Amino acid sequence: GVLTGAEALLRWNHPERGVLLPSAFLTALEASSLAVPVGNWIIDTACRNAAQWREALSPDFRMSINLFSAQFRGGRLRSVVNDAMARYGLPGSAIELEITETTVLDDEALFLPLLEGLSEDGIQLAFDDFGTGFASLSLLARYPLTHVKIDKSFIQRAFVSERDRAIVGAMTDLAHRLQLQVIAEGVESQPFFDFCREIGCDEAQGFLIGRPVAAARFGTACKRWLGQLARQA
Repeated sequence: GVLTGAEALLRWNHPERGVLLPSAFLTALEASSLAVPVGNWIIDTACRNAAQWREALSPDFRMSINLFSAQFRGGRLRSVVNDAMARYGLPGSAIELEITETTVLDDEALFLPLLEGLSEDGIQLAFDDFGTGFASLSLLARYPLTHVKIDKSFIQRAFVSERDRAIVGAMTDLAHRLQLQVIAEGVESQPFFDFCREIGCDEAQGFLIGRPVAAARFGTACKRWLGQLARQA
């Protein structure tokens, strides 16, 4: 029943087509020369907002930020993150960087040392959409992770299928044995929330907790969500 943080989501306010979701532009962005500067802007903006919300909402507030693979190849990711945290007075625990299994498999020799360096700086690291890629479970042991995010599709199937329920339960148990926190994605109703709690997930995110909002409205929305969570607890 406690709000632990938020995920920074990217939208494009197109002058003619209105607000576009990532599916409309993210693939092109990731493949372009803009991936690194846009990614660095996201880190800076998210850190600035995190500092504001840690002061207004909770001193333990954590901001989750998705990374482009190009940011790893640019060679400055660690300094970009640390510079942004220093600029806004944030500890490493205030930031959670998200990567996918598929991304790290592209070039483990490049990704693993960078992630180990970020971990040494105290930054939280999460596998996003866990279970949907082709990664070996041994990645959980080799990478310096703090969180595993179970993909929405697994959670939804586990709600109606005993086999999928067993898989999600086993994934959660394995993560806990490796001292990792488990986050359930795509929690959109109270029954799903109760189910995730029952199988041992540590945190949940999704429309039940709060829908995406502009940063300018987040503080006000949070106070409303906190009231709802208090009533549900």
